[in-house]
Order: sequence, then structure tokens, then C-alpha cells
Amino acid sequence: MSISEIELKFLVNHIKEIIDDVYYVSNIYPITKSSLVLKFHHSQKNDISLLVSTFGICVTKYKYSIVEDNDAIKKIKSDLERSKLTDVSVFEGERIVQFIFQNVNGLKYHLIIELFGNGNVILCNESLKILALINPINVRHRVLKPGLNYAPPPPRGVNPFSMNFENFLSLVNTTKGEGDGNIDIKKWLGRNLSISKKFVEHIINNSGIKNKKIKEISDDEFKSLFDELILLIKNISSGIGHEPCIVLDESGNPADISPIIPSTVDINQIKKFSSYSDAVDEFLNNLIVNSDATKNSDLEKRLELLEHDLQEQEKAKNLVISKSAKLRDFATLLMRQMDTMMNIETPIFQKILFDSNAKILNIRGKYILEIVDEKMPLDSDNFNLPKLSSSLFGLAKEKERGLITIENSQLKLLEQIDKLKQKKDKKPLPGIKVLTNKEWYEKYRWFFTSDGLLAIGGKDASSNSVIIRKLLTENDYVFHAEVNGSPFFILQNANISNTDISQSILEVSQATVSFSRSWKSGLSSSDAYWVLSSQLKKGAPTGQYLPKGSFVIEGKRNFVKNLEIKLAIGLSFIDNKSLFVVGPYHAVKKRSICMRNLLPSGLDVVKASKKIKADFVDYSIKNDFPKDIVEHLKSLSIDEIVRVLPVGQCKLLPIEKGDLKDNFIKITEK
Repeated sequence: MSISEIELKFLVNHIKEIIDDVYYVSNIYPITKSSLVLKFHHSQKNDISLLVSTFGICVTKYKYSIVEDNDAIKKIKSDLERSKLTDVSVFEGERIVQFIFQNVNGLKYHLIIELFGNGNVILCNESLKILALINPINVRHRVLKPGLNYAPPPPRGVNPFSMNFENFLSLVNTTKGEGDGNIDIKKWLGRNLSISKKFVEHIINNSGIKNKKIKEISDDEFKSLFDELILLIKNISSGIGHEPCIVLDESGNPADISPIIPSTVDINQIKKFSSYSDAVDEFLNNLIVNSDATKNSDLEKRLELLEHDLQEQEKAKNLVISKSAKLRDFATLLMRQMDTMMNIETPIFQKILFDSNAKILNIRGKYILEIVDEKMPLDSDNFNLPKLSSSLFGLAKEKERGLITIENSQLKLLEQIDKLKQKKDKKPLPGIKVLTNKEWYEKYRWFFTSDGLLAIGGKDASSNSVIIRKLLTENDYVFHAEVNGSPFFILQNANISNTDISQSILEVSQATVSFSRSWKSGLSSSDAYWVLSSQLKKGAPTGQYLPKGSFVIEGKRNFVKNLEIKLAIGLSFIDNKSLFVVGPYHAVKKRSICMRNLLPSGLDVVKASKKIKADFVDYSIKNDFPKDIVEHLKSLSIDEIVRVLPVGQCKLLPIEKGDLKDNFIKITEK
């Protein structure tokens, strides 16, 4: 499998479309030794995860576990974090992608991904001096290592992107003139053009030309062939006429990927996708999951080596025990013949030798006893059985003393293996799960009011500042509470609504006081107010200072008094995605399948979150919720519930039905 230059151009265009210059790199983490994920953050849009690997590139929906940084990854991470992506391009005629980043100081960096051979991930400065790379290269025509300038490999084949028909025909005539006219057109295209083999068949079929020898093809047929080539390049690189698919092998495993369905592949071996980007994402995910780099982490390799050493030590131990036993058996047989007169030629001695798989060697006129690969000199003139037996017993004891050294080594190896296994249990091998695409407002406190307006609130001073400075528009209302530690809430488009929004104002006011410090303090009621966005001043008066997340409010404040400190949590849906929503009772009830009220005091936030999850799972099972919803609730992280609850203790009231119950089946069937 290989992603061709044509496909890379499409993927690059896709990345350019969705990662604009407002996004910045918020995190970089390795998932294998040659694959990393760049996380892009946007204040008002969903975060984007970009998979960069020697296998390929794509925007990914998968969330990968992090493996240990290597030196190259550490350098890439330190230089590119907080930078913005300014350009992405494909090297002409090569399967090489270049990302250009610019950091807050204006410095530019090039991240170059090579997708041929063993692949490479290379970080360069603005002048293309190599700062770090995954795989150093030192071959006859190319050297890549830190400190040298980056250079692509020598060109192979003609680049079809920069070719016109005259160039194409000239290349054909050159081949004929060199006496290669008998080569068939498929081989000729693969040999002379920088184009993937998987597209050659498509071009031949669409041109109506059979796989003839090039000397048999007319200029008109070559023109038809060339036109199909250019059309294929244009359509695939721009996304026109895509029928994305993964080609499966006989076992049903992904074997190749294509933006068009190959004509030579059985339809039963095709898995179709709605977009080529999704197909690439799934294909790369399969490669990464099943790659040696993912399976065999450094931890596992070290374990394998230690366990191999332990096995070798056990073999050595068993060998010593076996040799020692045979030496003792041989010595015992000799001792039983103490009263017998014998020498090395005596039949009885020869039989003992045979039974013990031993023999007498004559080396340079001297006799040597060889048993279990051990050699012992014999005095044939003064053959002494007691002396020989004693020597054999002594040799056996000497071997057995060596067992102590082997056993000590084994103990050390076992200790090392145990430590690594404990470390492995603490840090499991990379796991993968599908990312749920979150809406931009899910970074904040949020809910939709009964009137369908979006309310967004801050979680801390930083998010308060972002909401007012970046998200607030002239059409919004701003809400605040008359207590320290109150969030700012904004009710979007309240000023241009054509309906009565008094219920929305009441709900956002209640959310403002409930998410304030009043909740943690255990109060039962409090006051809030709202103002127009124009009444908020983002700077402090002359000579004064405003803490982060604080603003000056001018003019009349519209108070909403004696608001109950109370919230509700409900299981809701946005774009058919299930999630928990926390807000005022009526707003949550309208958009939830099931819900429960929350009051201050009671369980701490972690225990409350655990009970909420357990109770909702139990409720979903008892009420025959679809299996995927039940599984989603079971897999939900406790942290995801903690993040949406108010700060402080929570008293949980019984679960009740929400207004979405009647439409539940319709929602889950979409």
C-alpha cells in the first residue's frame, strides 16, 4: 500500500480547508516511534487532531495513547507547540508533504513527511537546515542528519503534473528509439511516470486501449491515454468523482486504499466510505494498531530480552544439573567395581564407558576420559579406580557450585522482569478509541434555553475573559451574579429574537447564580442581573486595575431576584450524539430523555459523578435504551461528568423522564 502524490494533493487541500490561520498547535504527542498527533485548538471551533506518520497523513477521529517521547519528537514538540500552520504542500513528483509553521516570535519551521522507503519525519528551520529527524540516512546519493540541509531524493520518473502531450509523446518516441517498443503500455506507464500502479489499470480501461505494446499504439490512442491521465490527476487531487474505499484481503483485513473503486478487485473485497479522508483515517489507524512500533514498545522489547536471558540461564542450569548427575552416575558405577582388577582395556570398564556414553581418547600418546563434554587425563600405567571416582565426584561438585552463580543471576533477572511488568501495568500499551467531535461551546458552561437560545458561561477567570473578549457580540445579553466568584454568562442573539425570551432570561439568571460560589457555600437562593453587551467595558478606568476575568459594567442593571440555587443534569442529544447537559430544570427537561435535579450539599463531586453514571446506566437498561446508548454510558469517563457539574457537593434527586422520551426512537434510528 502507498498513498500516491495525487492522493496526497487531495489530503493536503482538505487539511488547508479545515485548519485555518486561527488554529494553533496546542499539543503534540507521539503514538509510535514514527507517528505523532498534532492537536490544533480554536477558541470558537472544534479542536482538530492531525495524524502525521511515515504511513501517511490525515485529520483523525481516533484518540491514541501516548508513548514515550524520543529525542526527535521532543525537539518537534518544543519548536512547534503554540505555532500556527501557514502552508501545506506536496513536493512535485514525490510522496513528500511539507508543513510550514510560524511561532509567536515569527520564526518559521518546516515539518517534512516522507512516505517512501522506511519513511521519515523531519524538522527543519526556515533555511531547511535539519533540526531533528526520526530516521537518519547515509547512502551514496543522500545524507540526512541534524545540521545538514534537507534535500529530496533524486527524481524517479517524469512528473505527470508538469507534463503536456508533446512531452508525453516525446517520452514515448525516446523509448521506441532505444529499442524498447515491445514493452507493454502498463509496464511503460509504471516505469516512466511518477504515478501509482493502482491508477494505471484505471487509465488503460477508460482510454479504451488494450494492454498493447507501445509500438502498436497510434498517436491518437496515446492522446486518448494522455487525456485520461490528466483527467484522473485533476479529479482525484480535487475530490471529483471519488468513490473512496478500502480494499480487503482474503482474510477481510485492509490491504490497500483508493479514492476510486479498482476495476480488478472483487466487489466483496471493497469497503466503501463517504469520504476519502475517512477512508485514509481508518486505513492508517489499522496500520498503526498493527504495526511493530505499536505492538512492541520499548518496554515490551526489554521484557522480551530479559525473558530470553532468563530462559538461557534456565537452560544452562539444567545442563549443569544433567552433567553433574551423569558424572556422579559414572563415578558410582566405577566404585561398585572396586574389588575388580581392571584397566582401560578391560571389558567391564569398556561396558561402563558405553553405558555412560563416555569414551577414551588417545591424544599424542596420552589417554583422556571424555564424558558429557568434560575431559579428564588417565594414567593407563597406574589405573586407580578409587582415585578416578573421587576425581569424577569432585568435578560434579565443582559443576554444582556453579549453580549458585546461575541462580543468583536468575534472581536478578526475575527482579528486573517484575519491575518492568509493574511499570507496564501502570503504563499500558497504546490504546485507541474514537474521538467524539465536541461542539466549540462544550469547552464552557453551556445549555440551550427553553426558547432555543444558546447560553454560554465561564468556568474560571480565563474562560470568563475569553467569553467576553472573543465570543460576545452586540446581539447578546450578559449575565452576572451579585456574589464573588460568579461566572459571566452570555445569552446569544437575545437582542434580535422576535419572541418573548423572558423564560430564557430567567433560566440563564438561575444558571449564573447556581454555577457561582453560592453553590459551594450551600446557599438556597441568590440574585443575578443582566445587561446589554454595549454596557460592558473591557478596560479598567484610568488609574485603576481589573483582575483577569473582571469587567466594568456601566448603566442600568436588570436584576432577577431570589433565584433558587438549583440545577438539573439530563441525557441529551446533539446531532444524534448522546451527552450530558447541566442547566436549569425546564431547559434540560425539554432536551433530555431522562434527567434528575441537583441541589447544593450532599455528595462530593466525584462520588456524585460516580452515582450519576451508575444510576443512568441502570435506568437505561431497565427502560430498554438502545444498546449503543447503554454502552456509551458505561464507557463514559467519570471526569467527563465532573467537568459539567458545579463546584461543590451535590444532592441527587430521583431520575425522571425528559420531554425527548417520545422522540427517542426517531433520534437513535437516524
